[in-house]
Amino acid sequence: MRKSLWLFAFALLLTACGQKDDKKQEQPEQKEVRVPQGVPVAPMQQIPVQEKGNAFDNGLSQSTGPVLKLEEGKPLDFSQLNGKRKTLEEQATEQIDSIRYHAEQGRADYQNMFGACYENGWGVEKNANEAFKWYTKAANQDNPAACNSLGNFYRMGTAVKADPAKAFEWYKKGAAGKDAQAMLNLGNCYFYGIGVAKDEKTAIRWWKEAADAGNAYAQSQMGDCYYFGIGMAKDLKKAVEYYQPAADKNVSSAQYRLGLMYFNGEGVQQDPTYTKLLMQKARDGGMKEAQDFLDRNFK
Repeated sequence: MRKSLWLFAFALLLTACGQKDDKKQEQPEQKEVRVPQGVPVAPMQQIPVQEKGNAFDNGLSQSTGPVLKLEEGKPLDFSQLNGKRKTLEEQATEQIDSIRYHAEQGRADYQNMFGACYENGWGVEKNANEAFKWYTKAANQDNPAACNSLGNFYRMGTAVKADPAKAFEWYKKGAAGKDAQAMLNLGNCYFYGIGVAKDEKTAIRWWKEAADAGNAYAQSQMGDCYYFGIGMAKDLKKAVEYYQPAADKNVSSAQYRLGLMYFNGEGVQQDPTYTKLLMQKARDGGMKEAQDFLDRNFK
């Protein structure tokens, strides 16, 4: 039981919640290859920052280049943790009494878990206020994952008045504690100017930190930076180096972009077979563009 709980604790440190709202960015027409005109640029999903009940203007409408979108990220597949085909929700629900006990005893890691249970309705009734309370207890004990979650709550105005500056501070604290998700979000804050002055160079530095720490969404984000030359010289081979691990972790937009690169021979040798496999995975991950590509090129 103790081993299972520790494994569960490790897994939960990687989680955050997000929303899906994929948008397409148009790229210059490529007459020499058959690719969709609308190409999703970023693996991050757009989540508007709320301020005083209205969408917080983070300057995206003024962008003239590829737009990187904002997302906390979602957990992938944790069923391998204890060799059983169980989701994180199932594990949390089964162990909710133990999680509650350890949280009440002051264990920061379990307080963070308990907050996630209330946020997601795992073993308890969904309650954002309770989630915020337990995240705060854990964050006040310097739990980096809880700091990231509080950043999300302050950014979105969940159970508390939206405050971009406080969101930034909690992300910063989580990133200082080496939480990869907080590093990713801190980079997003710098890129969009959320609670801090815009600073593209610093944003990319934090995205790289998150990517090198294994965050799949940050890896895909860095792939976009190298592919489009955002904040750095365009480097297709480096883009592949970052897209590949993200694609292996089932980030559908990374699979799609990597599929296009293998189709066009950009930074890699052309490989129609691998292209088709990547596009099928991206399609299965919910990308309509991947199905359109398959229909046009692999009839």
